[in-house]
Amino acid sequence: MARGTGAAAARPTVGVVVWPNGSDASAPLVEAVREAGFAPRIARGLDELLDLSSRDPGGVVLICAARSLADALVACRRVRDLTDGARATICLTSSTRSGDDEAYAIEAGADAVWSAAVRATVVRAFLQRAERRASSGGDEVRRTTRRTSRVRVTSRAERQFRALFDNALDIVAVVGESGEIRVANGAVQTTLGRRPAELAGVSLWELLHPDDARLARELLHEAVTDRKVASPITVRAKHNDGTWVDVEITAQSLLDDPIVGGVLLHARDVTERMWVGAALQESERRFREVFENMLDGVVQIDEATQSLVQANPAFCRIVGRERREIFGLALPDLFPREDRSTIDAHLGGGHRVSDGLRLRHKDGSLRYVDVGTSRMELSGARTLIAVVRDVTARRETERTRELFLAVVAHELRTPVAVLRNGVDIFKSKLATMSAADRDVLVTVFDEEVDRLTRLVGDALDVGAIQAGSLPLRPQRVALAPIVASVAARIGLQFQTTAKLTLETTDGFVDPLRFEQVIANLLDNAWRHCGATTSVAVALSVEAPFARVSVKDDGPGFPRELRDNLFERVFVPNESPTSGIGIGLWIARRLVESMGGAIDADLGERGDGARLTFTVPLEPPAPA
Repeated sequence: MARGTGAAAARPTVGVVVWPNGSDASAPLVEAVREAGFAPRIARGLDELLDLSSRDPGGVVLICAARSLADALVACRRVRDLTDGARATICLTSSTRSGDDEAYAIEAGADAVWSAAVRATVVRAFLQRAERRASSGGDEVRRTTRRTSRVRVTSRAERQFRALFDNALDIVAVVGESGEIRVANGAVQTTLGRRPAELAGVSLWELLHPDDARLARELLHEAVTDRKVASPITVRAKHNDGTWVDVEITAQSLLDDPIVGGVLLHARDVTERMWVGAALQESERRFREVFENMLDGVVQIDEATQSLVQANPAFCRIVGRERREIFGLALPDLFPREDRSTIDAHLGGGHRVSDGLRLRHKDGSLRYVDVGTSRMELSGARTLIAVVRDVTARRETERTRELFLAVVAHELRTPVAVLRNGVDIFKSKLATMSAADRDVLVTVFDEEVDRLTRLVGDALDVGAIQAGSLPLRPQRVALAPIVASVAARIGLQFQTTAKLTLETTDGFVDPLRFEQVIANLLDNAWRHCGATTSVAVALSVEAPFARVSVKDDGPGFPRELRDNLFERVFVPNESPTSGIGIGLWIARRLVESMGGAIDADLGERGDGARLTFTVPLEPPAPA
């Protein structure tokens, strides 16, 4: 700074900088400095003020605050923050000089506050004191600066702490090492329904649930011992109305802080968060339960890679793989090439539901599935969910039903045609027909009506068995007479007889259905092996069952039928003695519905086939 000369001091030892701060009110201040014998430098802006002050660290800085106290305080702090700013002597001039202005100025680092109309004598005394401080080697400056800085920092920290303490929305409290509450902010009123003054001197443990007090003591001990912010805990605090409030507490030891001198507790009401968290966990549990137990397959797909990232047990069963084998597979790879375009459309958002797709099982077989896809948000991320329903059984049922209807229609065509022709012949030649021709025609009518009756009866039985509505009227009856009667009737139809070995016994069966089973087995033996085939029927007792066997000396069953002998094999046949391939299937269902079982020795050595079934001797014990 340039040195000035004056009457009172020819060789001043300190430089003076004046910052008008954009106000004309600085003219009296500049004049007073000159009257005191100093030549001031005028800073036209804050940057120039800082530049001049940094060149002469031990100088005097006079800042005018008449127009803007806030700008003056900023300038004061900036000067103090310079490398050697602590050595400067700073004074603010204010037009009001209120108590708050002086407090703000001192907090900002000012050494004095003057009135805007300051006298030259005051300025001279102030500058002369600054000269003495500068000429003393800086010791007094350093002592004063340390004292002033300490007052400024303490005052600012106190004001900031008090502002944060009073205005915090969460509970803030200061407690001693033993847990006594020294002071708490107003948030305890809204959170716990208690006034802050009521808690002074109260033990923290009295406010907490007994089961949570130990956890809080550990928190306080951790904060005091480690002198750091302890890990947060969640405890229950008692509201003034007797209810419990879930709060999350953190603790920080400020025992060495002159302002706080205790442990600072911060408590936040997390009741709603805990409720939401519990509700979310319950929702996730229910979703997981539904997900795991759905009968349909559900799989989550990463759209970017088309890979499977999650699957429920039903989907694993459909594809024949364990869950660990699912992850990483691409969805299109599970479908044959012909269906992949449809799957690609699902992945691209073009389809929502597709039916009749074929999905490849692990064993290489194809299963019919219906597929539905939807996009949803899980854990904040968009994902693709596919629901896969196995309709293989439904498709097989539909195919079987269609085949059954086709076979029945085919089989009915022959007897209907024979009856139609016979009726036409009977009508056209009735007058000239001989008695022998009439007997032949009546015999044909009788055979075809029996055939129609058998076909319709079998069709009705299939429908009743599939619907689970087959009527059964079990009762205790003598079995041998029924077996003998059926064998004679069926043998007469094929103009042959069966060899009977019958043990006298009663059984608990539906007589009509028992008779139907024997008729089916005998009809099957003679129909497919020829009328010359020898058939032996045996009835024996093997408690608690009666056993009936039908043995023929034919060639046995064809090898291609042995794996599904008792299943529905709808095979149309032009032979007038053929059926529709469901006689043994019906026999098995009837026997099982009466509480027995059926088995077959298929005649692998060319010595014929033996079909055996059992029925109970006594009614089942009550459940």
